[in-house]
Amino acid sequence: MKATLAIFDANVYTLDPSRPTAQAIACAKDLIIAVGSNDAVRDVCDRHTTRIVGTGWTVTPGLTDGHQHLLVGAELGRGVNFDRVDDLQGVRVAVARERRRVGPGAWVLGYALEYRSLGDRPYNCELLADAAGDGPMLIYAFDLHTAFANQHALTLAGITGPRRFSDESVVVCDQQGMPTGELRERSAMDLVVKVLPTPTAELREQWYREAIQQQNAHGITGIHQMDGSPATIATLASLEGSGALSVRVALHYRMDPDTSDDPVDEIIRGGVRHGNYYRADGVKFILDGVIETGTAWLEEPDSKGGGTVPMWPDLSRYMQLVRRFDSAGYRVATHAIGDRAVRTVLDLYADLPKSNLRHRVEHIETAPPSTVARFASQGVTASMQPIHLRWIRPDLSDPWSERLGPERCEHAMPHGDLLAAGALVVLGSDWPVAPFDPRLGLAAAQLRRAPDFEGGGAIGKSRALTAVEALAGYTVNAAKAIGKEQSLGILREGYKADLVLWVSDPTVCPPDHLAHLPIAATIFDGKIVYDASSSVQQHSPTS
Repeated sequence: MKATLAIFDANVYTLDPSRPTAQAIACAKDLIIAVGSNDAVRDVCDRHTTRIVGTGWTVTPGLTDGHQHLLVGAELGRGVNFDRVDDLQGVRVAVARERRRVGPGAWVLGYALEYRSLGDRPYNCELLADAAGDGPMLIYAFDLHTAFANQHALTLAGITGPRRFSDESVVVCDQQGMPTGELRERSAMDLVVKVLPTPTAELREQWYREAIQQQNAHGITGIHQMDGSPATIATLASLEGSGALSVRVALHYRMDPDTSDDPVDEIIRGGVRHGNYYRADGVKFILDGVIETGTAWLEEPDSKGGGTVPMWPDLSRYMQLVRRFDSAGYRVATHAIGDRAVRTVLDLYADLPKSNLRHRVEHIETAPPSTVARFASQGVTASMQPIHLRWIRPDLSDPWSERLGPERCEHAMPHGDLLAAGALVVLGSDWPVAPFDPRLGLAAAQLRRAPDFEGGGAIGKSRALTAVEALAGYTVNAAKAIGKEQSLGILREGYKADLVLWVSDPTVCPPDHLAHLPIAATIFDGKIVYDASSSVQQHSPTS
């Protein structure tokens, strides 16, 4: 078998302990067939091989975002991005600008709004009434656990007062019982989402294609998607059929407190559904909310008395469904941010029959050392998002820290402590909660702060990751987490040809500079899916 593509004179960083580095690498269609010296790789090439001279470049395995919402992110990306808009005046300016763009009567949509941008005051429709102007408005907080609507949107949704839900969602109301426009958690937000205009299937697919292409441009070749449904399967199949799915998707079906037995029976009875590039063999539960709004489940109440209940009012139902999916061979992922939620999930996982399944806990934003130590012994994956440190301030002046207090803040997002204790740590972004750019996550894991925030030192007392440990979180560890360590995550003969070509070595680049380290090209399944300014063509002797 001769190579279809080969890279020479590069620093090939394999993450393969049997051969950590090499000079060249070659693939034949979708598989790596040679890793080694220039001469060794040249032996598997012929006149049809695309040859790339990678002098000065570093080649690593393709990057996997270990927690993401691909389709939702693509859809939300059509609105205003409030990322790093720091104050109420900035929010008003952005909303008013969008109103002028879309015109009267149309929806103003947005995402990534930081709670602190509203100041110390609770949200009320009047805060943005003038900026939102004539027409409905819905803006998601950065964590997607809260949304802010104006009066027009509330009227369209028929929201006139408090509602009861099957989970702990809340339509926030004032002392007179009138809705303020703040909608906490999914069931409350869905009241407005259901009256949004429905884009055509063609337009949605265009958005998905663009999102995938953007992720390829950042070195992403894999995604652990955490919000699946049967409809998601159909979408992924369509994208794959049209040649647009240039990432590998490990899909997790989302289970909610009101999920009935019928869809569960259908998923289990139908077996694992998959294509060449997607596989739906996981399920996702959300046991609690977020710290900023008091909906994370904590061992002790937060500073405002919140954090005392889980999102699932009936924990026995959650436990029943986890056991069902475990016995059917599905990987279970549970969103658990608060320390009590994390402990409760580990308690349940510990009672499951021993198997080769590697279940997961997502986020783990606060957990004491005694809880951290349990992950390794139980074989539970810790799915972390270091980029989420971007919302925490070293002086503890942010909403997250104010809710938790100094003592619990010391255990903030303990990805390094988990790894040091022997846990398998997978890194991701939770996009669209945070930017999906893996360079930002790699940097935050090493700095223990956002790379674009220099006003202070590291957040908390948890251990930082080294550059190599952080890279492993996006590659080999991500593969292990979904049982694909025999085909993904390292550069070795027989493994899938998913590669990133960096203009220099990301493992020696100062973390403060990582966000600006260019990616020259991304190769997925042996095909070049991103080529920055035709970098690969310029480095190919045959071009």
